[in-house]
Amino acid sequence: MVHRLPLRLSSLTSLAILFAALPVAAQGDPSSGQTPEPKALDWKDLTKSGIPIRFYGFFRLDAYYNSARMDSVVLPTRVLPETKRNDDQFHLDPRLTRFGFDLTPVPTAAGTVTGKLETDFANFPTGSSESRATPRIRLAYIDVAKDELGLRVGQDWDVVSPLMPAVNGEMLMWNAGNTGDRRAQIQGRYTPKDGAFDVKLALGLTGAVNNQDLDTPTGERDGFDSGMPHVQLRVGFKSDGWVEKRKIELGVWGLYGRTETDTFFNGENRFDTWLVGVDVSIPLSESLTFRGEAWAGENLGDVRGGIGQTINTTAGTPNFGGEIASKGGFAELVYMLSPQTRLHVGASTDDPDNDDLAPGNPMRNLAGYAGWWHDFSTGIRTGFDVIYWQTDYLASVGAGHGGNAVRYDLYFQYNF
Repeated sequence: MVHRLPLRLSSLTSLAILFAALPVAAQGDPSSGQTPEPKALDWKDLTKSGIPIRFYGFFRLDAYYNSARMDSVVLPTRVLPETKRNDDQFHLDPRLTRFGFDLTPVPTAAGTVTGKLETDFANFPTGSSESRATPRIRLAYIDVAKDELGLRVGQDWDVVSPLMPAVNGEMLMWNAGNTGDRRAQIQGRYTPKDGAFDVKLALGLTGAVNNQDLDTPTGERDGFDSGMPHVQLRVGFKSDGWVEKRKIELGVWGLYGRTETDTFFNGENRFDTWLVGVDVSIPLSESLTFRGEAWAGENLGDVRGGIGQTINTTAGTPNFGGEIASKGGFAELVYMLSPQTRLHVGASTDDPDNDDLAPGNPMRNLAGYAGWWHDFSTGIRTGFDVIYWQTDYLASVGAGHGGNAVRYDLYFQYNF
């Protein structure tokens, strides 16, 4: 004990000497007895570049109930064939919770530069814990704009099929009438100053969405194996309608690419993928809007068409080794009851060509839906959607068979 006390006193003395050596500005003026105001933080203290950022996002919980079995209770694309009655499903899910930020635009000699990162937790990996969702990238890009031109590189929404249905926030009615998704791309755009039209052109990554590899486990993913990006183009138009200050918007678009397999199917291993379509948004009154899309194409699994089907790999069927064609779209009415309350009703369909399918393949998705959401003054949004969903499958003989379900989604969302 007699040896420890001097050591402790020595340590305290050393600390006192170090503190006394600090700049006076950090300690304050001892003679005044006042401590100066702390230095205000600026963006250089928070980001390495000093560029300001803007955070946004929301917290969300969805409660799902399906009256019959679907291929996923959280991320559904079709109703499974009914093998027993009352095979219902229920799920509580927070995975749509979202976080993102935008970089404040910075003027440079090359143009105005900005960037975005947006994430959520809805990748739903196989075998993952329900309460341990893994974050996924939704958007991540750099954007450069100068005058009427723009360039965007990174992950962004497809140029084609720009509209999204008002329901099914987790899957946006993909493979059931709505096409387009997010992927890595190089995107250029032209928007004249009068804003009467705009053009977007992109080179995108094929295989980014469906990750298809028909040669698993020995092959490369089929989109990557093509050795080329796919091309997307959209031309949009705006014109005055009969509702003051609200524009009629119309877009025409197309996509062309290719997938390739190591295995030959009926002598073929290169398969075209293409999509053409239109989108429209028409204000019918100050509160009511009609909007929708229509499309057709082949080998559309990677752009959320054809009920996820790409080529026919079943030997002995009429289109063995051929691309699966499909057509579809969605249409809806959106009514703004007030700035805080919105109602919506609509329908969607994805209808592959039966001649391209093998027995047991899904041959049509059909859905009708209605719902509403309301924003409270607290910043909380509550919504409720109901979807009647029917999936038909190609039978070996005669008419198809399938299943139907009613899907309910009650959600709570707090925006920030």
